[in-house]
Amino acid sequence: MQLVEQKRVDLDMDINQYLTESGYRIFHPQYPSHSITLRQLLSHSASIAVNENTQISLYNTGDTAFEQSTLADTLFTLLNSNTLNWLPEAPGSVSFYSNEGSSLAALVVERVTNISFDQYVKDRILKPLNVDVSRVGVRLADFPNREELVKHYAYAPNTSNLNDWLKIMPQLNIIPLLDSFPTWLYIPFFGFSAYPAGLFRMSASSLSKFLRMFINKGFPILSARSILEIKTIVGAGLIPDYIQNTSNDADGIPSLFFGLSWYWATLSDGRRYIGHSGSLP
Repeated sequence: MQLVEQKRVDLDMDINQYLTESGYRIFHPQYPSHSITLRQLLSHSASIAVNENTQISLYNTGDTAFEQSTLADTLFTLLNSNTLNWLPEAPGSVSFYSNEGSSLAALVVERVTNISFDQYVKDRILKPLNVDVSRVGVRLADFPNREELVKHYAYAPNTSNLNDWLKIMPQLNIIPLLDSFPTWLYIPFFGFSAYPAGLFRMSASSLSKFLRMFINKGFPILSARSILEIKTIVGAGLIPDYIQNTSNDADGIPSLFFGLSWYWATLSDGRRYIGHSGSLP
């Protein structure tokens, strides 16, 4: 939204005008004449649907993933028009949560600013919020003292569950803490090259400064108008979910209502909240 305010990007323009790679163009193979826009990417309505097993295969221990592939190379490979990582619907017509869509929006930021996305976040977002950027980052190499990082664990009630983890993510060298069940599984620190979708490590205190900015209508890094744009439901809530077996009711009302990156959800007590959950570290 900072780049929108600076008129360096337009939420509704074809993203290919911002991507500088010669010979590359990202488009839906079944709808090549339909533009993919930042608004679609940020509201998960660009019809991008990368297979979960493919996503997991990109995970690797330590910082290895960053050494194997760049953000751009990963996205241009996954979103090539010859892949099956697309829904059979036109961009803008359905909602389907996509980590790669979010990462593609981050790639646009990189190309427009000539700054890596993680560095942009540090310099243009966190520093103005008085966050100590020496203690935030994506790569393990960003942290001299890794003992400050929260370790990753998962609960395994039985052998079958453990085997599922080992089958899905063999490259992460997951270790059960006990020989008997139930037990906890230790998951070593890992990374993946499409990191803008969720791998930024920071303290709860630092995160609270970002949240206070949002509550304070963007001050000091965004305008109140940009915060309103982020909170506004894209498509007025009329873009249906693509997934068939969701918690949607018979009228096809989406389970989540997407703004820009943030989304609205109604909890069991009937109150509506805006925010963003996630399972990645």
